[in-house]
Amino acid sequence: MLILNAQKITKAFGVAPLFRDISFTVDEGDRIGLIGPNGSGKSTLLKILAGQLDTDSGEVAARKLTRLSYVEQDSNFAAGETVRSIIQTALKRAGVPETEWEARLREMLGRAGFADFDTEAVTFSGGWRKRLAIVEALVQKPDVLLLDEPTNHLDLAGI
Repeated sequence: MLILNAQKITKAFGVAPLFRDISFTVDEGDRIGLIGPNGSGKSTLLKILAGQLDTDSGEVAARKLTRLSYVEQDSNFAAGETVRSIIQTALKRAGVPETEWEARLREMLGRAGFADFDTEAVTFSGGWRKRLAIVEALVQKPDVLLLDEPTNHLDLAGI
């Protein structure tokens, strides 16, 4: 069943197009990887699919009520945000009843290896910030999960 439909997407920065007339669909259960050299537009395309960046032309349409989560290439969090507050905000954004927050938070963070939920996220290494960003996306139970360089900064255990 179709979840995402991209038709004739074009994006340029300056005079030269980064990409032109890209069309594809994403169906339930699809696992798609974008491979290309640095600067070829992979991150830009993911930001367009996530709704964070507009196309120059073409359009992206998602199935009604589609839940989409996007993990950026660099996982940064604001000062003062704790592991718990980040995940609780994601759960609230996803419309999860507050009575379910603690169980889902403990399950997902535990599986990812987090022990102290009151640690400020800015104190983590790049790998632990990436783990937290992935958990933040997963607790929302998205229909589409967009991961930009998901293994950046992760050690083998994290991957």
